[in-house]
Amino acid sequence: MQLNNTSLVDRQNRPQVNQRVGLNVYFINDGEYVDPYEVSSVKLLKKSVVTSGTALDSEERLVSATPLMTFAASSTLTSDSAFDTSNYSPATDASGIFRISKGQYVVVLDQILDSSGYDQTTASVGHSNTLSAVTDYVDIWTVKLTSASKYQVIINDFKLYEDTFFAITEPLQFKPSNTLYNKHLRLGEKVDLRFGTEIGIMNQDITEEIKNIFKTSVINNASLEIKKVNQDHNFDGPFTVSGFADTSSLTSISSDNTITMNFDTTNLTSLEAFQLGNFGSVTGTYSVQVKYNLLNQTIISPLYYFTVS
Repeated sequence: MQLNNTSLVDRQNRPQVNQRVGLNVYFINDGEYVDPYEVSSVKLLKKSVVTSGTALDSEERLVSATPLMTFAASSTLTSDSAFDTSNYSPATDASGIFRISKGQYVVVLDQILDSSGYDQTTASVGHSNTLSAVTDYVDIWTVKLTSASKYQVIINDFKLYEDTFFAITEPLQFKPSNTLYNKHLRLGEKVDLRFGTEIGIMNQDITEEIKNIFKTSVINNASLEIKKVNQDHNFDGPFTVSGFADTSSLTSISSDNTITMNFDTTNLTSLEAFQLGNFGSVTGTYSVQVKYNLLNQTIISPLYYFTVS
């Protein structure tokens, strides 16, 4: 994923101990994404501390153990501009919490720069490089769901790896292939466009152990380009609905290399080309390509097509 034009490795993308990791969390209530009223802090601890029962206060259920790293915005109210993604830039004091979209928040575990964590009293609590060990960790989010509710904690886990490091005696030859799962959309739908990705290793002498690494998420910096394909010769085209640069911060990559981006068909009528009468009908055929990085290469898929009816 990207945060304010900075590339991050998702927690499910086998992050290594020397990378910049985006720790996303999605808040859902009654089947829809929602913003909590407040996000007080995010604290990182070893998972063993939590399982031992010493991480949380027994009565208030708040974090009582000393964290390895902590994150906090200058305000706890999620409606405040302190949560804007434009506030993020890689720096040693980049310990904020950022709102990506409704219900989606992220903190950045920066293992490239040694970031200092701060709580609401501006006291330094932990450093990012204290999570350099290859082990299991948890991120503990302290939130208020509504203005009248009490603080509560939400615990997620992640792991830092180093087993993705290996050496071979010949260039790695791979063959990526993609599949668009969504072929038919209805006008008015807001759905996730999903691309499956398979990575085939062509080297005969590569061990199965190394090949298995590529079965989990090894791609990054994914983006999509969507165009309207006009079959009516009275209209120009194709028109670009969303370019690669427009979607680079909107995609996510799952642990099985599936690339996902939410696509809202109700926004098609707000395009300038449609307003000017040059777009034609919003229903019809659209093309989509996916672009992503794999090792030292940038892959652009063939054109895939879906219809909006």
